Amino acid sequence: MSVRDAQTTASIPPARSTAESFGLEWTTHGDLRRLYATEADLWREFETFRIPADLFQGMRVLDAGCGMGRWSYAAAKSGASYLVGFDLHDGVYAAKRLTREVSCVGFLKANIFALPFRDGSFDTVISIGVLHHTGDTYGAIRALLPLVRPGGHLFVQLYETRGVTKDRRMGALLRITNRMPKRLLYRFCVALVAVRYIPLLKNVIQAANHFVQIVSFGKHRTFWRNVADTYDWHCCPYRTFHTAEELQRLFADLGLVEIAITNPAYRGAVNIVGRKPRASGPAHSPQGVGAIAAGED
Repeated sequence: MSVRDAQTTASIPPARSTAESFGLEWTTHGDLRRLYATEADLWREFETFRIPADLFQGMRVLDAGCGMGRWSYAAAKSGASYLVGFDLHDGVYAAKRLTREVSCVGFLKANIFALPFRDGSFDTVISIGVLHHTGDTYGAIRALLPLVRPGGHLFVQLYETRGVTKDRRMGALLRITNRMPKRLLYRFCVALVAVRYIPLLKNVIQAANHFVQIVSFGKHRTFWRNVADTYDWHCCPYRTFHTAEELQRLFADLGLVEIAITNPAYRGAVNIVGRKPRASGPAHSPQGVGAIAAGED
């Protein structure tokens, strides 16, 4: 029995609220031009993850939790021979539009705890800023691992702890914001970001952020990217924080080797990669990956 076979329906975290929350985010922000002033800005951000280039070049890649497809686009353009992306919500249609001129790319709506792929279907599985929102972060990593072929790689980005006290404060705030109607919350986030641009008032936001983060803001980001990140921070039903040491232990416990934190200087998240040991017998021959992805409308 595989890890995914052992995941019973009763143990799968409810996904409706997650799909609603992030569906609004990625259908509203489904155009790269709302998130980045230029495509070069997208590539600069992608490069900060320090994902080794050989994880993409000529590889079959899965983007687990693709959102509106920006990292799927980057991975495909980095030389993937085929890329499949999935998510719970209608953001996958924005991903299809974004990658319509990129060959050998497919998307589908799916739950990470009930995926339709055969074991060993992918050379590389990536999940960037997603699994901490699933309700079972470790279970989500375990669900992805069987999809990696022997000798293949798993790359994951997860929120890094801000310290126990601040993590608890942010958890308390999330329990409030997550109860708000999603469209009302989104409008509230637009207002918060707008305040962040106002002299004097921005100082109030900055002071509050030292206590508990209420606005996600980058001075070189577009206004709408700051809105998207702020909404993303407040809308999620689930959120977990992690340390590099903790994730390195988890990857080792799962049997991965050549484990590395790809960019130790990255602020706010842990970027970790590991390789699945090669099998002693004949390599598994993946089948049906393209048919599954291409068949989703």
